[in-house]
Amino acid sequence: MQEPTQPQMQTAPKAHPKRRALKTWAGRIAGVLFGLLLAWLLAEAGLRLLFFSLPPRVQLVLDEVYVTPWSDRRLMPDPIWQPDIDYLTITRPVQNLEQFGSAEVRFTVSTESLWGMRGAFRTRQDMVDRYVDAVAIGDSFTFCFTDEADCWVQQLARLTGRNIINFGVTSTGSVSHQRVLESHGLPLQPPLVLWQWYGNDANEDYGLALLRGETEVQSPNPAPPPPELNWWDEHSAVYVLLKLYLGSEDTFEGSLQFLDREYATQGNVELAFGRDYLWGAFDIQQPHNEVGWKLSTIAFLESRDMVEDYGGSLVIILMPTKEQVYRDMAEPLIGADKMALLDQNYDLMLDFCEQESLTCLDMLPVLQAHAAQGEQLFYTTDIHLNPLGNTVLAKAVANWLAGHLEVFDLASEN
Repeated sequence: MQEPTQPQMQTAPKAHPKRRALKTWAGRIAGVLFGLLLAWLLAEAGLRLLFFSLPPRVQLVLDEVYVTPWSDRRLMPDPIWQPDIDYLTITRPVQNLEQFGSAEVRFTVSTESLWGMRGAFRTRQDMVDRYVDAVAIGDSFTFCFTDEADCWVQQLARLTGRNIINFGVTSTGSVSHQRVLESHGLPLQPPLVLWQWYGNDANEDYGLALLRGETEVQSPNPAPPPPELNWWDEHSAVYVLLKLYLGSEDTFEGSLQFLDREYATQGNVELAFGRDYLWGAFDIQQPHNEVGWKLSTIAFLESRDMVEDYGGSLVIILMPTKEQVYRDMAEPLIGADKMALLDQNYDLMLDFCEQESLTCLDMLPVLQAHAAQGEQLFYTTDIHLNPLGNTVLAKAVANWLAGHLEVFDLASEN
C-alpha cells in the first residue's frame, strides 16, 4: 500500500522592495491629499456658515463669493439699489426683504414704486394719495439702515402726527435729491421739504456728472475699478483668503476702502473709525469735489426757489460723521489733519447756509451732547446711525418743528 503523497507548499514570490515603498508612499500621499481636500471643504463650509461672525476685513473680501457652486446667491446678498443715469442710484421695489449695510447691519425693507415711475422708496402709494404734510429727501441717512419703524423719518411722523413721506435714496447727492424732489415731491406740493445733507454729497454729485458725461474733470484718486473675478474668486472662500493673506491688499482695494480699521472703546461705546473712502470723498479742496460742490449749491438754491414758489418751506438737516460726533475717541486714532478735513467740509456747508439764508439744522451739537452721555448713536463698523441715533435725530427735528409749526402751512397757493 502506497503512502499518501504530501501536498507540496508553494511560496509566493516576495514583492520587490522598491514597489513596496512606492505603494506605501502612494498611500501616504493619497491620504495627505484626501486630508487636505477634506480640510479645504470643511474650511469652505465653515467660512460660509460663520460669515456673519467673521471680522469685517474678512467679510468685505468674501462678499462676492457664492454661497454654493450651483447657487446664484453671494455670501453678502445683492443690495436693492442699482446705478441710474438720472439719479446716480435708484432702489428696486421689494417686500419684506432683509438688507445689509454691512454684515453687522441688517434690516428689513419694503419699498414701492409710485405712479408706475422708475425707482422705489420706503413709502406706500396710499400714503402719497392723501394729503402730505412733508417729504424727506436725502441719501442712506434718510433711507435709513434700520427697520422702517426705527427710521427717523417714520419716527418723526409719529412724534408730530404728520404724514411725512420718505424719499431717501442710498448713495445719492444733492443733484439727485433735487431730481427726486422734482419728479416725486413737487407734484405733492408738500408744505415742508426736509432735505438731509451729508459730507460726501459733493463727491456724489461729481460722480453723477461724470456718469452723464457732463464734466471732463478727473479725480486725482479715482475709485479702484471692479476686479476681474475668475471662477475661484467667486466660488472658493479659502482661495480668496489665501490671496488676501499671502498676496497684497491692493487686490481688494475697492472693498477695503470701506473698512474702519481703528477701534476705540469708551464705557459701553465701541466704535471703529477712519475708512479710506472718507478722505477722497470729503476733501472739498480736490478738483473733482469742487466741481461737485458747485453743482450741490446750484441744486440747493434752485430747490429752495421751487419750493417757495408754491408757498412751501425748505429745511436742510446737516448730518455729521461719527468721527466728528465722537471726536475725543476718533482724533487720537485718525489724527488732527484728517479731523480737520472733515470739519472743513462741514463748516463749508454751515457757511453756505448762513450766506444764502437757508434754514439749516446743525445736528452735530445735538448728537455730541448725547454722545457725551455715553450713548452709542452709530453702528460700530458702519457710518450710519443705529436705531438710537435715529431716535435722537427724530426728537431733535420734532423739537425744532414744535417751535416752527408755521412750516406745515402753505404760505400761498398756486
